[in-house]
Amino acid sequence: MNPPAERCPGRGAGLPPVSNAFLPSGLSVLALTGVMVFLFVAGCSDSSPRSEPVQSVLSGHITVDASVDGSADFSGFEVLVVRPEGRRLDTLGRAETTRDGGYQAIVTAPERGVYPLVIRRRGDVLLRTDYVVADGDTASMNIAFPFTGNYVPIRSKENSALLAYRNTMGLHRQRLMRRLQNDVYSENNISMNVRQTSSILWGMRDNYDGTYAAEVASVESLALLESWNDSLVVVRARQIEPSNPRFVTAGRIARRAEARLSGQQAAVSLISTFKERAVTDGQRAALQAELVRTYIDSLDEENAIAAADDLADAYGDSRWAEWAERARYEVENLLPGKPAPEVTARTVEGEAVELDDYTGYLVVLEFYHPSDEMYQRQIPTRNALYEATRRDSVAFISVSLEPDSLLNRAFFDGRTLPGKHVIARDGDRDPLVEAYNVGTVPTRYLIDRDGAIVNKYPGATFFSMQDAITERLNARPDRRISPRPPAP
Repeated sequence: MNPPAERCPGRGAGLPPVSNAFLPSGLSVLALTGVMVFLFVAGCSDSSPRSEPVQSVLSGHITVDASVDGSADFSGFEVLVVRPEGRRLDTLGRAETTRDGGYQAIVTAPERGVYPLVIRRRGDVLLRTDYVVADGDTASMNIAFPFTGNYVPIRSKENSALLAYRNTMGLHRQRLMRRLQNDVYSENNISMNVRQTSSILWGMRDNYDGTYAAEVASVESLALLESWNDSLVVVRARQIEPSNPRFVTAGRIARRAEARLSGQQAAVSLISTFKERAVTDGQRAALQAELVRTYIDSLDEENAIAAADDLADAYGDSRWAEWAERARYEVENLLPGKPAPEVTARTVEGEAVELDDYTGYLVVLEFYHPSDEMYQRQIPTRNALYEATRRDSVAFISVSLEPDSLLNRAFFDGRTLPGKHVIARDGDRDPLVEAYNVGTVPTRYLIDRDGAIVNKYPGATFFSMQDAITERLNARPDRRISPRPPAP
């Protein structure tokens, strides 16, 4: 269940939890085919410490190669910086080129962040890229069409930092994939790659001091390092300033690392320290929600409910009150060991599905949205797990939060997704979705053979669920993981 402060403009689901895709324990080639979740979301932060608008300036020239157009009239190019708002676009800045191709746009955004930049002419979109809007930043962009470059040359301190960040992450992914393709996988190699990338990202604090990308990269470096070096994660997380747009995320990563190092009580103390340093109500509320999460993770129902009540009392006129109520519901109904709520539905083929039909099976109950990129990238690993479990061992029930049957049909077109498939006819307000308190997608529950909840696995925690399944199957000699046949 993601806190409301993590919801972003133009996104139907909450921001995914920070990735910890490369865990040193139980690491496998299968695990490495999973997705890393990065922290960049256009114009979105944990709880921005700055509420007033920010303004930057973008100027330059747009021309056309003489071999394509020899008129030397470069007027009519539009440069737009926009922000998605639901199904519409809010224009933050616009400029049109003069005859010589010159333009200047003053861009005003609600907060510092990365926003889409579009160049179009006569209604045709010629180029799309990303642009950092930060107060006082002055950027230049000179470009000639047809454009054949590898990246759009937006020159400013802020946008240079963004390019450095993305180049670093791109190189990181390339190295991992190269090792997989060449069958040179080893935990030491992956560890070295992760630590090197984490160090470069952390170093951006010095090379691009104060930029938006450097601040986000510093928290991404913690996400990469988590579980590889938890003590360093905690030390570095304490250095993240409240002005960082991912301050809350840093606290969330650090509390998990501290819990692994010193236990849940130490994690509670650490979150309390972050809350004392917070500078906005949004940050304080998000960190109080993380305190609730900490108690839930330690199965401390009494303190979890008390912390949720404190959150509701302090922020009764905001969405935090609703979040706190949902947290209380989760504590009372969805913690490990509690009976799983009833599942009574029909598949897309019209077959009746009830949880009681799967007594004696492990059940993976997953909630997703067809448009969610994280879920799409997890499908190969999800299918591999499906294929690796015996037909009489594990059942998969997948619930789409997209009520439109045409969009679901388009999602399945050309895509393999074995298992039982249910459409939540009322979307995120569907009774089944509400019964399992699904606030972000993808979310999975593992249900044991007696119908009790094993645990909840949101976002990028897929491999923790895989480990839990493996542990339970291998505990029964007659039901070990096998490459085939697939589960029902």
